[in-house]
Amino acid sequence: MERFDAIVVGAGAAGMFCAAQAGQLGCRVLLLDNGKKPGRKILMSGGGRCNFTNMYVEPAAYLSQNPHFCKSALARYTQWDFIELVGKYGIAWHEKTLGQLFCDDSAEQIVKSAARGM
Repeated sequence: MERFDAIVVGAGAAGMFCAAQAGQLGCRVLLLDNGKKPGRKILMSGGGRCNFTNMYVEPAAYLSQNPHFCKSALARYTQWDFIELVGKYGIAWHEKTLGQLFCDDSAEQIVKSAARGM
């Protein structure tokens, strides 16, 4: 029986990112999903070019019963951190309306990069 340090259920954006981060920390990760292809919704997002973040992310833009949660979460991992990660994988991007950031080529680049990180 194969053993894993972490099992992530769901191969969407959050699941793939979580699995990739755990893998980079040296964990043996099993990523489970009921879909045929990991990151299927990522591939459809932004008309196939993946709107991967926004330049203008701030806690005040989010509603929550616990406003401190958004502030804390966004302080720990910012849009700039993700932009740096996208650059590390050599993914070219551009800014569109209202600070939305999209891959120049294809959302497939984001999916492949997440899979490489695992």
